[in-house]
Amino acid sequence: MNQRILFILVTLLSALVATCSLGGILIPEMYGRETGDWQAQGIAQDIFDLVFLVPALLISGRLYRKGSPVVFFILAGSLMFTIYTFIIYTLGVHFNRFFLIYCFALAVASYTLIYLLWDTGSRRVKAWFDTTFSATAPFIYLLVFAVLFSSLWLSEILPALAAGRIPLVLEQTGLFTNPVHVIDLSFLLPGFVIVAILLRKKHPLGFLFAPAIMAFSVIMTLSISMLLIYEYAKGFIPDYSPAIAMIFFSIASLFMFRNFLKNLKTIEGGHHV
Repeated sequence: MNQRILFILVTLLSALVATCSLGGILIPEMYGRETGDWQAQGIAQDIFDLVFLVPALLISGRLYRKGSPVVFFILAGSLMFTIYTFIIYTLGVHFNRFFLIYCFALAVASYTLIYLLWDTGSRRVKAWFDTTFSATAPFIYLLVFAVLFSSLWLSEILPALAAGRIPLVLEQTGLFTNPVHVIDLSFLLPGFVIVAILLRKKHPLGFLFAPAIMAFSVIMTLSISMLLIYEYAKGFIPDYSPAIAMIFFSIASLFMFRNFLKNLKTIEGGHHV
């Protein structure tokens, strides 16, 4: 029954995300009040959500009913990314006819993730793993990811503060503040550090969140690379080298995710628990 409820929630969320994506792509007025750069990013995000995120949610939501730990982490990472994205939609896009749908999608994604984590439990997740492995590599990966992205955002913020001006990204997007800066510096990147420490100590919450964050990182960096490529194609950025860097981060995150899941215990026949 619990898995059926979760599947219904994920299916509903997928429909909401698809609706918002199609609206952004097909209805010009959705981003009509945004600057050209922010409008391009919005459309690129909609394309990514429709092509990648919706299938990821639907497929992982369906397969999770079979009890796969690997799919559990993919689903958790997909839900985290959906929450991340719709915080930006609700706070970083001018009020439009889909505002309440944005809010509803954010609520469904948030409570679906809470339900998924609560129903599974950190101690149960830890029991899936052979905990004798060394946590040094994922520990370093999480810290390096947090440091690199913090440095990237601070390189935009600190010079602007020192010069008494607003960051260039705000001039380009017309926003009051960058919601990505807020989410990353206030919640996401500190979370990377906390999870790294928990994993280092072999705490159950470390095993619960570390692979989910890795799955999230794969999706997030892929999304950023698509946004950058789309911006480059529309002439808003001079080159596509940042997109290549994001693709590299995505591959590195995928490698760490795959390597971490090698520590899952197996049952008779060689299948994961």
